[in-house]
Amino acid sequence: MRALLVLLISLGSACAHLPRLAPLTGDEAKATTTRCRQAFPALPWQATHTIFATLPFGQNGALVGVTAATADRLHAVLLSPEGITLFDASTGAAGVTIHRAVPPFDRPAFAGGLMSDVAHAYLAPTGEPAAIGVGSKGETVCRWSEQANDTIDVVLRADGPRAIRTFHEGHLTREIDLLGAAKDGYFPAVHLHTGRYDLDMRLVDHE
Repeated sequence: MRALLVLLISLGSACAHLPRLAPLTGDEAKATTTRCRQAFPALPWQATHTIFATLPFGQNGALVGVTAATADRLHAVLLSPEGITLFDASTGAAGVTIHRAVPPFDRPAFAGGLMSDVAHAYLAPTGEPAAIGVGSKGETVCRWSEQANDTIDVVLRADGPRAIRTFHEGHLTREIDLLGAAKDGYFPAVHLHTGRYDLDMRLVDHE
């Protein structure tokens, strides 16, 4: 039985592949890249969101999130509705630094995972897309390749960016839905789904 399970996992990994894109080139590709970058606010910035978190350890509920970013630092704070700091961490050249984390936010690997999720939701990928094209459902996609076999797809609809998807070795691992009419890269609502937890974020203010 164990050998069969290992075989099935191996076959699943081997069969994983990225969604195919019919390539765009020239001026059309350049214009599409510009539109894809509209999914993200320009640095530096700070934003406050109300959040409803659906967590795997059963402590679902309302939070307030304050996030700030510069060219070399991302800082994220989660507060209770009463203003108590539950989680406070930043990323920089030294990696993730945890300033404060109370249960259940002190669980191993939570900080790194959350900071990565926030970064992918609000920080534009670096460099130029590895591919730009049209998917099977008619959506236009800018695709960036990152380290550790990760791929980031920014999905465009006619009215602008609508989703950010992360694939690891061809498997979808994170999906971020961008909801409402954006202004300067700030969307009224963002839904983040990772398979580990869900965050429904509503924009309160930004600067």
